[in-house]
Formats: sequence, C-alpha cells, structure tokens
Amino acid sequence: MVSPNWKWCVASFGLTALAVSLPLACGTPGGPLSDGDAAWDRPPFEPPGGDGEHSDDSWGDGDSGGPTGTTGGAGTTTGDPTGGDGDSDSDEPPPGVACLPDDGNACDMQAGICEPAPPPMSETGSGTDTDTDSGTDGLTDTDGLTDTDGLTDTEGETTGGSTTGWDTDPQPCCQDPDCSCETSFCYLEPCQADGFCDCQCPSDPDCGPDVCGDAIPPVPLEAAEAQKTRAAETCPDTKEPVVLYMSNDDSNSQASPILARRTINEGRVVNPFNVRIHEFLNYYDLSYEEVTDAPARVGMQMRRINRETGEFALLLYAQGRKRAAAQRRPMNLVFSLDTSGSMSGEPIEYLKESMRATASSLREGDVVSIVEWSSQQAVVLDSYSVQQPNDPMLLNVINNITTGGSTDLHGGLVSAYQIASQNFSDERINRVVLISDGGANTGTTDIDLIAASADDSNGEGIYMVGVGVGEASGYRDDLMDEVTDAGKGAYLFIDSAAEAQRMFGDRFVQVMDVAARDVQMEVTLPWYFAIKEFHGEEYSDDPAEVDPQHLAPNDTMSYHQIIQVCDTSLPQTDDTITARATFEDPITREEMSDEETAKLGNLVNADADQLYKADVVVAYAQSLIIIGDLMSQQDSAAAKDVAEKMAQWLGEAAAVLGDPEIVEMQGLMQTYMQNLN
Repeated sequence: MVSPNWKWCVASFGLTALAVSLPLACGTPGGPLSDGDAAWDRPPFEPPGGDGEHSDDSWGDGDSGGPTGTTGGAGTTTGDPTGGDGDSDSDEPPPGVACLPDDGNACDMQAGICEPAPPPMSETGSGTDTDTDSGTDGLTDTDGLTDTDGLTDTEGETTGGSTTGWDTDPQPCCQDPDCSCETSFCYLEPCQADGFCDCQCPSDPDCGPDVCGDAIPPVPLEAAEAQKTRAAETCPDTKEPVVLYMSNDDSNSQASPILARRTINEGRVVNPFNVRIHEFLNYYDLSYEEVTDAPARVGMQMRRINRETGEFALLLYAQGRKRAAAQRRPMNLVFSLDTSGSMSGEPIEYLKESMRATASSLREGDVVSIVEWSSQQAVVLDSYSVQQPNDPMLLNVINNITTGGSTDLHGGLVSAYQIASQNFSDERINRVVLISDGGANTGTTDIDLIAASADDSNGEGIYMVGVGVGEASGYRDDLMDEVTDAGKGAYLFIDSAAEAQRMFGDRFVQVMDVAARDVQMEVTLPWYFAIKEFHGEEYSDDPAEVDPQHLAPNDTMSYHQIIQVCDTSLPQTDDTITARATFEDPITREEMSDEETAKLGNLVNADADQLYKADVVVAYAQSLIIIGDLMSQQDSAAAKDVAEKMAQWLGEAAAVLGDPEIVEMQGLMQTYMQNLN
C-alpha cells in the first residue's frame, strides 16, 4: 500500500496496469512552477467524496444490490470513509483539509482539529465566573466543562488559578457534517489565508459564510509559524518519487452512463451506487491520436485547478492500435441469450437488435453459436460458419427468438463456455456474449460460482462481453457488472436500437477485439505529490494489487485524477512526470511497454482539450451521485438546484468545446431537473 506519509491524500485504490512516474529534480534551474492554470471553471458543487462517491447505501429499491463499482468514480463503492475500494491506509483526511460531506457518513478524526469527545475537565483556582451560566464554584458551562472557583476558559471567563486537562475548550460538533456532538469535538486552530477552510469561522478567510454559519473565532497565531507547522505535518519524510499503479476495469466497460441515461428518460432517480465514473470516461469519446505502429501508446495532459491548495487535474491514457474491421481476425462467438419470461417486451427486442447489428458486422468464415436459456438450456445454433454479412440463416434464427420460463443464468453460461471451448482457436477472437436483464432466479445463483464460469475460461483466451437490456427499473446492474468483470471483457447496456447499432455496428471491433493484453499503467510522481481523488477502479503502490486489463483496438483507457502538493512552493518547471504502460501482444504474448516523460512546465502548457472534456465527464457523473444522495435524503429542492446549475455549466462547456456529447449531457441534466420534485 501507499507509504504512511501519504495517508492524507489517499482516497481510494483502483487498478489498471498503468504506471506514471514523476521524479523530482531537486534544485533544478527551471524555477518554481508559476503558470499552467486551467482556463475552464470548476463544476458548481463540492465533490461527493475523496474519489467522488456517494454517502451511504440508503437505496432500498433493489436496483443496485449494494456496492458494486466505482463511482468514481469511481473505485468500488463500499461505504468505507476512505472511498474507493477501502484499501486506504487511513480514514484520516489530510490535516488542514476541510471535512467534506457525503464521504461515507464518516466522522473523520482530523489530526489537530477533531478528536473523540473528552471527559469533563476540572479547573481550580480563584476568580470571577463570567460565563452565561451565572454562578460560581462548580457550575457547568455550556460546553460541558465543570468550572470551580470561576476560572477563565476560552469563552471569556476571568482567569485566576490553575487548569488541568485540555488547554482550550472544545466546541461541540466538528465542521464535518457527518460528526455529531456526542462523538467528537473540534479544537480551535490558527487561521490564515492558505486555501483551506480548516478553522472555526468566520475568522478563516478561506471559509464562506454559507459553510461556517455563526462559529466561534479561533485562537490567533502568527501566520508564518502556522504555515511551517502545516508543511511539517503534511509533507512526507522521504523525497523519493511516488510510483503508483492503476486500473479502470476493461476499457470497454461502459454500461453505467447508458443506464443513467435510461433512468433519467424513465423519469426516475439515478441510483448513485450504479454510477461508476471510469465507465463514463470509457463511453464518451476523448478523441486521442490514432496509433498505427504499436499495440498501445501512452500519453498525459495536466492543468492546475486550484493555485491556493496546489491541486492539479491529471489525465493519463493508453491508446489502442487503430484497426479497421477488415483487418480483424475471424471470430468464434457464442451467444448466451436470456429468453426467460422477464425478457418479454422491450428487453427481447433490444436483444434482437443487438444480434442483428452483430450479424451486419460479421463476415464469411466467422463461427457463431447460440444458446438460449430460461429454466432449461437449448442450443439453437451450433458452430455455424457465417457466409456473409447479414447472413440469412442467422437472421432467421434471431427473428424467431421467443421468451418464457424462469432464469437459470448459471446454466446458460456453463453451456456457452463449453461450446466456446470446443471451438476455440488461437487464430480467432473467442468470445462468449451474454445478453440478459441480469436476473438469476433459478438454479445456482451464487455470484462467485457464476463469475468463476467466466474466469475459468479466461486463461484460454475466451473473454466475456456482457450486455444488459431492458428498463432501468429492476435491472440487476450489480450482477452483470461482476460477471463481466470476472470475464475480462466489455460490459454494455442497450437502451435503444440506436445504441445497439452503435455498440455492435460502429464499435464492433472495439467491443470484440483486443489490441493489448494485461495492460498495467504506472505513474511516478515527485515526492511532494499525492492523489486526492482517483476516478478509476483502483490504484496502489504495489503492482501485484492491481489487476491488469485488456485494451481494445481504436479505444483508450483514460485515468483521470486530482493530485495535490503538500506545499504549494515545491513544484518546479523542470520536475518530470513519466507515464508508462506494460502489456502483452494479444497474439504472440510478447511483453512490451511504452512510456512518456514530460517536464511539468511543458506539460501544464501543452494542449489539454481532452483533459477539459474528461473534467466535464467526471463532473457530470459526480453530479448524478450528489443528486441521488440528496434525493435519498428527501431533499429534492437541493437536488434540483444542483441539476439546474450543472445544466448551465455543461452548456458553457459545450459552447467552448463544440462537442455534441456534452450537448447531450446538458439535455439530460435539463430533463433530470424537470423530473426532480
């Protein structure tokens, strides 16, 4: 795990084989980093947690089945106060960083600010009690401390003796809204204009009145001394570069934004547990340079987003090789089709639309098998060699698919993998394509057994493509996400005929093929940097704790994060960042790598259009989490306000970038705003 010196900035862990390195060149002649600020505004809300997660699992509608993935983005949602997948070494936020709401309902014991509630403190001596409780000798002050002989405390009593216990009176209730008066107290700290709302307000110039309310001023200390103390508390002891490994799940998992869109269009509230921020980054087009000379290439973009706090947005990416449909290998596809009674209506129609779009993308020599399953399994097409695109026999089978019976998902997968293994060929793309509404109400339903059916075959190179269909209401996103994750393949959700064509027509090669196997991304940061928010699945300083993932042709793994310095004076223009990816050739299994190194001064002034759009995508996903949390708390007015402000902010971004996908996000947010009552 990450060094204890970096506990303060670790929010969650997420993994994709990507490594980025930022070694520090101490005393380099380039000078302090003075420019590189983002030209765009930050979104109109506070992030919903260290990695963009929701506050709690208060959803009882059965849609999510509990925590299943990052909401942030990210990382997997666990309810852990650290966010992400709970791998952080500490539940403590950085000293001096303001407590945030919606972070897992954790009352963070912030060093130097929040502590567990102490026992009553006795004061002895002589003097006049001027407290509001009026009286002397043993009276209890409003803060719960016992006064004897009228000693002065920080509320304005007159001194006149000796004090035992704490030096300053604790004030009940930390600024963290998740803390209660019964569990913690806040202690007054020096305030200064340092970019952190960390003191009792309104004396801290970094705190707004809407954040602080009527708070008690802190004990003043000399600002320079306070800054020195802060740096000593937050910066690590070592000046070794920080090396981290990352994962975003498979580059083609992108069900979450489609499921959110369908939910909004149904007039319902998006379940925050179904928002996985990395899938939003997978789904929306960031338009990197095409790669033609290698299985994968890495790159990065960076901007400073908060000068006072030393926060930077960093986008790392691994781009897969460009491959035209005519250049792909022949295919061995086995479709495992849910034809149970729950698939009647829209679900079965979207299943057929997905199959028809696939038929149009196939060519002579591709081998197709189809297993239908409800309470029983039936092989309706076994090892059929396609004659042409839109093969008439294949289309006839598709058009005659009907529904009925209960659901034995486990049995349907077992049958499909048996056929896929029998037809396996190193010369082909071998895939099991599961299409279902995610139900599993008959037979073996244990998720570990179902996932094992996919995972057992992964060693042979048979990967899973999971396709969810149907209405958002009642859909088992958790089950489908976990099964396809174990199967090392794409996870999609089809909510229209147009989406079926987009995924199995326009993006057919991306969904089915592999450009690079077992991609692991690595980043090395200068010693003074650490991750504050990570919008992927997981990261760690131990590569063994990060699961490598496959990268598709014409596709990208994008890793978006907010990194923060422990001292804003430390970054130098000549300090460098190195992004590195290791991977295997999908055919030869040859081990390969690619890396890019850039000086901070150059990086923060290079083109960053993709970073801007990535910021927009992340903010859009985060706003869905925030709105979902507010609605679960029955605060529809606040939820509607977030939606209204986000719609305006998205409109401004769309005008600058001229991007139709952002226009679509804006339209969805406007629809969402109208739905929230």
